[in-house]
This record gives sequence, C-alpha cells and structure tokens, in this order.
Amino acid sequence: MSQIRQSPNVLDRGKVEGAADLVALEHTATEFAGNRRPVTEGPIEAAETPVEQFVAPAAIERALSIYQQLQEHDRSVVMQARKILTQRIYAMVDQGESDEHRLTVGGLTHLKSVERDHGIKSASESQNRKQR
Repeated sequence: MSQIRQSPNVLDRGKVEGAADLVALEHTATEFAGNRRPVTEGPIEAAETPVEQFVAPAAIERALSIYQQLQEHDRSVVMQARKILTQRIYAMVDQGESDEHRLTVGGLTHLKSVERDHGIKSASESQNRKQR
C-alpha cells in the first residue's frame, strides 16, 4: 500500500498561498488518485491558475479604475481600454508575471502607449466626423 505524502504546511493552513503550495497540493492529489488521469472527452485543457483566476482580473479592474480617475472617458473608450488591458495583462501572465502591482502598471503603461501612438476614439467622435 502506498503512503500519501502530504505537505503539512499547506494542509495545516487550509489555504494555498503560492505556487509552491499549489504544486504540493497537485502532487498530493495525483498520488491520492493513484497517478491515474481522469478519462475526458476531447482535448485536455490547461486549468486556470490562481493568477489567471484572481490576480489578473483584479489587476485589470484596478488599472481600469486608475485610467478612469485620470480623465473622464466616453463609455466606448472605457470598453476599448478594458479590451486592451485584458489582452496585455494576460499576455504578461503568459510570460510568467504574477505580481498584481506589476501587472497593473504594465497594463497602464501599454494602454497609455496605445493611446499616445494610435489614439482611442470614442463612438461619439466617430459619428460626429461621419456627419460632417
């Protein structure tokens, strides 16, 4: 009979605080399941990490909040900004960044460069130009 190795610091705390804790819990779960993968239909998709579930969305919301506080923007501009921030922040997560502050700052920096280089036009500005 195989013995299950447990990470006492993770299990005693009852919560996951970092990547090392998550790996320890996944390792324990794999051993508990007898190293068998569940049978699935279709391709196996990567599970979202805590960074993707909690940190990135929080960074997006914080960056968007800061962006709105700096200057009042039309709703369409805010929606475009959210899209730009989401793409940039998840790209940073894919590159290994997990610090919420760095994700927020990186997203805002990218958003400002897009705004400076290409401009983010509101829907009302576009319609005013078409009417002229």
